Amino acid sequence: MTAASEPSREPGSAPAAAEPAEPSRDEYLHVHRLMCATKALDDRMHVLVRQGRAPFVGSARGHEGIQVAATAALRPDDWLVPHYRGLGNAVARGLTAREWMLAVFARAGDPLSGGRNIPGGCFSHPRLRIAPVSQVVASWIPKAAGIAYASKLRGDGAVTLCTFGDGATSKGDFHEGLNFAAVHRLPVVFVCENNGYAISVPLRLQTANPAIADRAAGYGMRGVAVDGTDVPACYAAAREAVARARAGEGPTLIEHASGASTRTRRRTTRPGTARPRRWPRRPATIRSSASRSGSRAAAGWTPRRRGASRTGWTARPARRPTGQSASPGLGPRTWRRTSSRDPPSRGGGPKGRKAQRPGATTRRAST
Repeated sequence: MTAASEPSREPGSAPAAAEPAEPSRDEYLHVHRLMCATKALDDRMHVLVRQGRAPFVGSARGHEGIQVAATAALRPDDWLVPHYRGLGNAVARGLTAREWMLAVFARAGDPLSGGRNIPGGCFSHPRLRIAPVSQVVASWIPKAAGIAYASKLRGDGAVTLCTFGDGATSKGDFHEGLNFAAVHRLPVVFVCENNGYAISVPLRLQTANPAIADRAAGYGMRGVAVDGTDVPACYAAAREAVARARAGEGPTLIEHASGASTRTRRRTTRPGTARPRRWPRRPATIRSSASRSGSRAAAGWTPRRRGASRTGWTARPARRPTGQSASPGLGPRTWRRTSSRDPPSRGGGPKGRKAQRPGATTRRAST
């Protein structure tokens, strides 16, 4: 963990907040359980969307450690203002699997929006102190600053945690929220989950300075850059920032850099990039900074096996009878199983179209 920027302290100001105690083994186990729960719900969402039973998935794949570690540093009386992919934040705050599925299937008992919003589009939960957000990128950042301002006026000692992606830093709401928080020294922690892409727009096309934590110096607040795959470092940075905010030392901007990017339609990166083609399905593991390595193997990259099929079925041209001329693209096809998973309901296979025996001919309509 490296501090990117920190403004100089004025003479006579309040002393620095005390360093939080080292987390215990039980705390790390609790964080890991929440990460696994987040991953299980996220994977189920992808299955439900592909089955047509859920309308939308705002995936948190690869960000489980960042979201859970940051939220675990809060107290029950603190506030959370997450972005629409913040499933890990909500789970760490206390959202149960049943409550999440009520939101997914738009039931009247949905505690988030009463079944009136898309899953993840609104994490509003008054009991858990999760503020309602919008799908409009970065529009919730000024709201987080306003909640922190109200806490400061009331003097209740609550801290607000606001999360967003790297794409939000290119919006005007980001500047307004951070500038207001810095001017009034509000008890708020801003967490940027930088995965290098805003849907499909890479960071290099958004800003000339890819170090988002460096922007904190322009607002007069503390900026911290953390490896997003190092969960203990993420947890330590969040605990320190929350302690500073509670002690009246103002806001902090934390940048968590990770390589996980989940897009709705495109599953691979553009050709010519050095980024791996696939992010691991398992969540980030809790490991020490000493074991961190820059190699892809150590980071857990799992490239897709060549020739593997996503649906479990692969098509091959049927055998032509002797003497029949080849018709590229028009010949009959047979289907064979390549895994134990169920065949797809669309596009081919026994359920999608009638299987044909090898060597059978196709009857063509006369013209």
